[in-house]
Amino acid sequence: MNILLLGGLPEEYEGIPLSADFRNMIQVDLILHDEEVSEYEKILAALYQLYPEIPIDIQKAVEGLAWFYSRGKTDSEGEVSGEKARKEPEKGFSFDQDANLIYAAFYEAYGISLTTIEFLHWWEFMALFEGLPETTLIQRVIYWRTADLTGMPKQERKHILKMRKLFALKEPEKRPLSVEELNQQAKDRVARRFEEAQAAVENGK
Repeated sequence: MNILLLGGLPEEYEGIPLSADFRNMIQVDLILHDEEVSEYEKILAALYQLYPEIPIDIQKAVEGLAWFYSRGKTDSEGEVSGEKARKEPEKGFSFDQDANLIYAAFYEAYGISLTTIEFLHWWEFMALFEGLPETTLIQRVIYWRTADLTGMPKQERKHILKMRKLFALKEPEKRPLSVEELNQQAKDRVARRFEEAQAAVENGK
């Protein structure tokens, strides 16, 4: 979604208030990439991070999480899921491992201190992140990690491989849940709860 065409950045989803600051959504991103946490725990923790109060309608809450995390994108606007997502390259950075580089880049390019700024909307933060100059170290690191080496001159390839090893991500990042997967898991949980409640009523007769 084009943030320049909005009448203000969204801080609610269908009337439900959101904690829209970038810090909350970085936590969501870290949660969704945590391989030691079950998918159910990931979604529950992410919902608590995004909503001041989790809505009663869990499916709507998950839809809001997926919508806000992807910055308003839908499948038709480029949201990737299923087979297409598995073919996508890694994003090339980690909010955890690269925190210092990201902080330095924002301060260098925009004069923004991410540690002291009171509020920065998630969508605005990501727009600024994506627009960081190539001269910043984080952008060069992302390039080194993701560059296609096919047909590259030997010396340049050697340099990139050296930098790739030096700045390698400590753990391979797991692909975050797609909008489709988030929604499907919410539907599955609602269906299971309905079946459990129905079974309880029948057993109590």
